[in-house]
Order: sequence, then structure tokens, then C-alpha cells
Amino acid sequence: MIYEETYRYLIRHVSSKEFDTCLYSLLHMDWDGVIQSPLHKMAKGIGTTEKYLKKIIKKFSSPQVGCGRKIFLPIQQEITKYKFNLGPTGSLSFNNKKDRYCKKYRFFYSNAFRSLSLPSKRLMLMAAFNMSVNKSEEVSLHYDEIVHSECSLFKRQDVLDAMETVNQTLGDMVTFTIASSVFTRKEIILASFKEGMLKDYLENRTERMLVRKTIYEAGFLEYIEDKVCMELERVGKYIYRSFLKAAHGPIKDDLLKLARFVYSTSLKKLGKVLSSKKHLLANPKQASAYFSTIVYNEALEQLATYAHQAACIKNLMEREHLHRGISEESLARNVDYIEVNEHIEMIRVKHDKAFKIHRTLSIWCEDWVISRVNSVIKGTKSIRGKKRILKKDQSISDYLNSLKKHTYEQLEKHITMYQNVNNNESVLDVLKQKKEAIRSYFAIQKDHIKN
Repeated sequence: MIYEETYRYLIRHVSSKEFDTCLYSLLHMDWDGVIQSPLHKMAKGIGTTEKYLKKIIKKFSSPQVGCGRKIFLPIQQEITKYKFNLGPTGSLSFNNKKDRYCKKYRFFYSNAFRSLSLPSKRLMLMAAFNMSVNKSEEVSLHYDEIVHSECSLFKRQDVLDAMETVNQTLGDMVTFTIASSVFTRKEIILASFKEGMLKDYLENRTERMLVRKTIYEAGFLEYIEDKVCMELERVGKYIYRSFLKAAHGPIKDDLLKLARFVYSTSLKKLGKVLSSKKHLLANPKQASAYFSTIVYNEALEQLATYAHQAACIKNLMEREHLHRGISEESLARNVDYIEVNEHIEMIRVKHDKAFKIHRTLSIWCEDWVISRVNSVIKGTKSIRGKKRILKKDQSISDYLNSLKKHTYEQLEKHITMYQNVNNNESVLDVLKQKKEAIRSYFAIQKDHIKN
């Protein structure tokens, strides 16, 4: 999506090649907004040299006029990558009911469009944005708002030249004319797109590429069909959206990083076992269900990890004599309670963050179990729903017993592990409470099915 914030920045604050760089970035970034394209491929995609592209990246990596922040945020990985920093975070956090955006129309990525002058590109983007928002291939732009407004970047001749250039270069896709409004008698610019252009847009396939790459690097060397990838992506989107829904305040970035970690780690685990489970590739829904179970196991592991982390930080935070001694040694004088409290403020912040993430994961794991149960129960009302969850000749009761057994096994595995570690009563309590809550839930559902 070309969100409104990105659109307004492109209209006013970029050069012609910077315009193409932003459009290319939008087509090649993952759900976190990280551009997953090598430098040489990116340079080729926008029709420039690597040397000039590096200059653009350097400029975009500094605070920009017009938005007050960096357009590209460096992400330190094995190879430095960049996060596109305009519009909503990633591609999953926008609200399609209130966020205005332009689709990534195919013509934006054509050689013909890249050859246009900057005023022509701006005019095309204005028309395309209105086409996307209004869902109409007949677009009108107010001439006064483009030329006569105080903040206009166009003069009349600029508009006329841009229209002529577009008509000559992209005349098989769109035609620009100046007309007079029937009601106001004021000049308007009409853009008539060819029939079908509204739906002729490109979709970002970066995440699909990452799915195949991650599974390949984990050891499964065969090609994964689109249908299977789409089901795996659907599970990934569920992780991101459910984490985003729970993300508030200072833990938002941490939860997004955790969502990526859980998703990527689960894909690696899938890749390691897929050679022995090739039958899943013939049934995308079964592949999705199997992958979802791997995701749950990983989320449960992270739940235990963050519960342990929160317990350890809390234990450290409560050692008042230790903090008093450190403060007095540092200041070379006696300190009071308030000063000690200030000393442990950063520790308290870390504890709050770890605890909130642990709580989010706890709720997520419960919701996962509940959604699986609800899916199979509601699935009895439709053959499609039943086939999606249940195996052949498997009853609902058998499915619930299998799900309960698996859930218990995962919890018991973590309980056993933390029983062998000192000072982990808090973590054990969390896991045992989780097991009891799930036991009660399955008991209720069993009675519900009987009735």
C-alpha cells in the first residue's frame, strides 16, 4: 500500500529517482517494513547505479525535511538492511476502514513511468491515489488546488507539460485533459484510466520469498507451492495481528520483534521435519494446522522464558540492601529510600516489560487452544469447517482428547525443565495455573459436547 503519509511525502519532498526508490521499497519489504532486496537488485529495479542508490540511501537515512524523521532506518543484521519508516508499521497494522491508501499499480514499476519527469510522476500519483480511494477509473483533480494553492509545487505550464508527457508516454493506460466543472465553471483536470486499470496492481510477495528461503535453509530443498505458502502466511498474519492487538505503549516494538522471532523460528522447525511429512504439501489446510501447532509450542516456550525472566528481575529488584550498598558506594554517602527507589527504576521498567510480554503470551496461548476447539465445534455445522480441522474418520471427542494431550505434554515438558532449576517457583506456578485453566476449559467443552 502507498499510505497517505507516504503519498504526501512523495508529492512534495523527493527527486525523480528518490520517487522510484520509495515505490520500489514498498514492493519489496516484509511485514516489519524491512526492505528485503539486495542493493544491486534494487538499483536495477529503479534504473540507476549502485553508487547513486547509495547516495539516496544515505540521504534517506538522515532526518528528512517534510516529515522530521528518517525515511530509511538501518537494521543491523548480517548485512545492513533498511526499514521503510513512512506510513503504518509494516503492512499489517493499517486500518482499511479509515486509512487512505493507493494500490501499487503495475504502471508505477514500468520503464515508461520511470522515464517520466518529476512533475509527470507527481500528477500520475495524484490521479492514481484518487482512483484507488474512490474506486473509479474516471478521476477529477481540482486545478486550483494543484496550481493556485499557497503550497503548490506546480505552475500552469508544469501541469500542461506533465499532462502532455503522460499522454505521450502512457497514453495507452491513461489520458489527461483539462475541462470545466459543470457546476462551478472552474477548471478541473480529468484523468481517464483504461478499463481494468483499477485492478491492475502488484502484490508484495516478499514474505512468500522469505517463507521459501527460511524452509530451504532449514534443510527442505524442494519448491513450496503457492497454496501451501499462503496457508503458512495466514498463520503468520494471525501471530502478527494478535500481537499487535495486544501491543500497547513501550512493549509494542518488543512484541513485533517477538512475533517475527516466533514465526521465523517455527518456519525453521517446519523445514527440518518437512522431508518426513511431505503429505502435508498435498493438503495446504493440514500444513497450516500442523504449522500452527509448531507456533503454539514456540509461543509456549517463550511464555516460560519471559515468566522466568520476569521472576529473576523481580528477585533482583527486591534485594533492597544490595541496591542501597551499590548506591552508597557510588555516591560515597548514606542514601534514603527514595534514592534507592530511583536506583532500581530501570530494573522496574525491565520487569514491567517482561511481565507484560509474559501476560500477552499467556493470553495468546489460551486463545489458541480456545480457537482450535471452537473451530472444530463450529465446523460440525459445515462440511468445509469439519474437513479443515478433523482428520478422516476422526470424531470431535477424539480430536479434543488429542489436542488436550498435546497441550498437556508441552506444559509438562516445561514444568519438568523448570523443576530442575533453582528459584523458579513463580515460573512453575504460572505453568501449573495454565495447565489447570486448560483442564477446566476442556472439562466444560466435554460436557458441552455431551449435551
